[in-house]
Amino acid sequence: MECFVHADKKYFPEYNWFEKAISYPYKAPTTSFTFKNGKFYRGIHISLKDRVPILSIGSNRSPYQLKNKFGVKENLCVTPAKLYNSVIVYAASMSAYGSIPATQWPCEGSVSDLNLLWLNQDQLQIMHLSEGLGIAYNYVELDKDTVILQEEDYSGPIFGYISMRGGYLFKGNEPLRLKNIKSNANSFLCINEYEALKELFSENSDNYTTLKCWLKKLISNKSKRLSLIDKMSKKSLLPKNVPWKILDVNVTGNNIY
Repeated sequence: MECFVHADKKYFPEYNWFEKAISYPYKAPTTSFTFKNGKFYRGIHISLKDRVPILSIGSNRSPYQLKNKFGVKENLCVTPAKLYNSVIVYAASMSAYGSIPATQWPCEGSVSDLNLLWLNQDQLQIMHLSEGLGIAYNYVELDKDTVILQEEDYSGPIFGYISMRGGYLFKGNEPLRLKNIKSNANSFLCINEYEALKELFSENSDNYTTLKCWLKKLISNKSKRLSLIDKMSKKSLLPKNVPWKILDVNVTGNNIY
């Protein structure tokens, strides 16, 4: 087994708060990887039996964010997958750490390179809380055959998280695609997180002179961030004819949203 150190700057960068905000959705291997017994390995090195496969559309693809959410002591695995007939766009929301997060958006004929995160039931509860279940995101079951696994033989259900507010309309009538998520879709304009934040700042600067000062205020002041999300909701769009169904899930604990 090839083991990677957690000090590896490629997958475990030492971001400051501003770098973390603008670097979403962070780098992710194109192959499978595993957290096992406090170490990070390339490949599948734990049993995936009885684990729940979650389609990772944003930062949950990355070792960096998984370390933030679970630490390195939790045993978990990520495997590559392709998402068909949907692209990944910016949601009408703002995370607690200052990034505009991702959501899935129907797009006939498109193929996006993503991955699946395999969680046990305790880890799934942690993920629900980290995603703001019922406040920011819905937990969904994706339609069969919309996700094709690359390295694992599995035919059961696949789940995911979809923004409750839909996609954000920066300019125009369609959401913008995340530039850092590889896709063959050419019908959607794409920008990176820094560009998206600059655009959002230009629309909602509130007399702040720099993006950095504005973001710092949003991160430190939850009510201000929630107020911005309310404004974003007025420029949002919910998708139609969606390839998923929303699941009714109860979760207890402190929601980080």
